[in-house]
Amino acid sequence: MFIETKSRQVALIISASLAGFMALLDGNIVNISLPYIARYFHVGTGSVVQIILVYMVVMAGTMIIFGKLADKFGVKRVFISGFVIFTLSSLACGFAGSLTFLLTARAIQALGASMLYATGLSLISTFIAPDRRGWAFGIFSPLVSLGLLVGNPLGGLITGLLNWHWIFLINVPVGVFAVILAWKAIPGDKCHTGADVKRNFDYPGAILSFAGLALLVFCLNQARKIGWTSPVMLVSFPLSILLLVLFVRRERKAPDPILDLTIFSRREYATGIIISLAGYGLLAGSGVLMPFLLTYVLHINVEHAGFILMTFAVIFSAMSPVAGNLSDHVSKTRLMQAGMLLAFVSSLCFMLLMGNMHLWIVFLFLVMQGIAYAFFITPNNNFIMSVADPGKQSISSSVFKLSTNLGQMSGIILMEFLFAFAMPAGFSPDGTHAALVTPGNIAAGFSWAYAGGAGLCLVALILSATMQDRKIGIASADSEATLL
Repeated sequence: MFIETKSRQVALIISASLAGFMALLDGNIVNISLPYIARYFHVGTGSVVQIILVYMVVMAGTMIIFGKLADKFGVKRVFISGFVIFTLSSLACGFAGSLTFLLTARAIQALGASMLYATGLSLISTFIAPDRRGWAFGIFSPLVSLGLLVGNPLGGLITGLLNWHWIFLINVPVGVFAVILAWKAIPGDKCHTGADVKRNFDYPGAILSFAGLALLVFCLNQARKIGWTSPVMLVSFPLSILLLVLFVRRERKAPDPILDLTIFSRREYATGIIISLAGYGLLAGSGVLMPFLLTYVLHINVEHAGFILMTFAVIFSAMSPVAGNLSDHVSKTRLMQAGMLLAFVSSLCFMLLMGNMHLWIVFLFLVMQGIAYAFFITPNNNFIMSVADPGKQSISSSVFKLSTNLGQMSGIILMEFLFAFAMPAGFSPDGTHAALVTPGNIAAGFSWAYAGGAGLCLVALILSATMQDRKIGIASADSEATLL
């Protein structure tokens, strides 16, 4: 049943957006505070970085599982439970007296974040009518994306004014408000009984999916630091692939699988997932490399660089509602194509101008990227959820969000690899033989990196050109809507 009153629609959208924002925010708000936490617990950098790693690994490894449980138990139950777990574990993180306790609480926090991230999109597609979803995603997308964009500056501000404990404790009042808002805004939904879920739950599939995805995310995250040819990577990466292959084989035979592979039988959905994997790569890779370009090539100090990078966030936030409203009235796939075309062309031009780089070029590039991704991300969200199986919205949402995360990690790896490719022999990401690097090497490195990012956008553009919007029976859906 769809919500018809606009005030309650807005409340639900804010609730879903707040969940995605908090899940992403806490993934990176800790970064800038790591030195303070290391000093507090008297540990080294290698130990304290686990605070970030455990969050990413647990969140990625459990997202599909919680998507399945949301389709079984009901999206409202899983969503609110996620906020409760996230809030209580944030409180525990804030009062942690040892690194071991903090890591344990952080892993539990990641479980709550996974529940929120897996169900946020499905809340909108389940309770907002198809002809209003573009408008809803136009609000949802920029609010969620702010979690990535404000994490480091907000973490630095809180740590500087208060202390590192408050980067977790600040979640508590927000979480309490979010639980109350979600309880009032989200309608009840049909679900199976707990006994049915427990009896039919695919435990082997859950174990294989968690182990395979968690290990894959570990590899993608750590390969940049320890190298693909290190003994750890040579064992871990093939093992993650093996576990995922076993997971797929298990799901084909399981009577009630964690991941119902029939969701990929819809060509639009399966292709949309691949488009997301490719399309998000430039966004993440540029986000990592751009600060280095500003500081090393243009010699801009860190404080000013942060303000310059906000250009993308401002433009993206301003244009996303426009793109969302348009996606309710015109072709979502055409909007995605326009976004990827603009991202491709602007990246190609940025690459060609690298040898004569100026601040105005960076500014114009960030503006173009903000517009491009507003016209890609919001319609992409709308398109994916509009072609997902109506009875499997949460698992479809969790697979989609997992694909965007993996796409971002892959984009970072590709663009960093291409950047390093242009460096002289002996140079390594940890700065070894950095004295050998010339301005020409740096310009060539960034050119190669953004050529790779443009290539990813071209793949997404070509694939999206093969897609057509599925005609959604809005009239029949509206006839079933319930006034709430």
